[in-house]
Amino acid sequence: MDLIKRLFGTTKQAEVPAPPQLGAPSDSRMPEQESVAGTRRELVRVMARDVQRAAGIPDGWLEMQVMPELSRGQTFIHLRLVVRHWDERLVNLQVAFQRRVLAEVERFEPDARQWIGSITWLYPDDSDCPHTDLPDPAIWKKVDHVDIEIDDVQEDLARLFAVRDAEMSTPLSSRPQP
Repeated sequence: MDLIKRLFGTTKQAEVPAPPQLGAPSDSRMPEQESVAGTRRELVRVMARDVQRAAGIPDGWLEMQVMPELSRGQTFIHLRLVVRHWDERLVNLQVAFQRRVLAEVERFEPDARQWIGSITWLYPDDSDCPHTDLPDPAIWKKVDHVDIEIDDVQEDLARLFAVRDAEMSTPLSSRPQP
């Protein structure tokens, strides 16, 4: 618009633009920020879709929602992955999926971790997840799929302390020398 006014002239006196307010992005940068945000949104969406296809995850199982957020003059991109089809394999591979998406985006934008605000997973209430109740709290005592019996551990510790105490009560002179 300014170019047209300069080329063809105007009868009005040119207006002096108001100085930009502190903390607010200038109007001249706003289209540029929107363009960058739009490009980044599309990049994240396409890379997430490509990772889904490369991993063999069927279409329709994940919905990619890419949302921008303007904060302190910078645009952050948030990726929400809505799980539309329950599958235990998908749950187990969420971290690997996220890492791959980030790596793919970083191939094009090396500073992506500075503007990707979050990657989240959403399981709608109406999902077909078979787990409807929380398990017994004892399930969290499992380590590497091996049950830890507290009584067994306490018995082992008691035996070790008994050996130690017996060893300490024996005078050094009567202990066998190595």
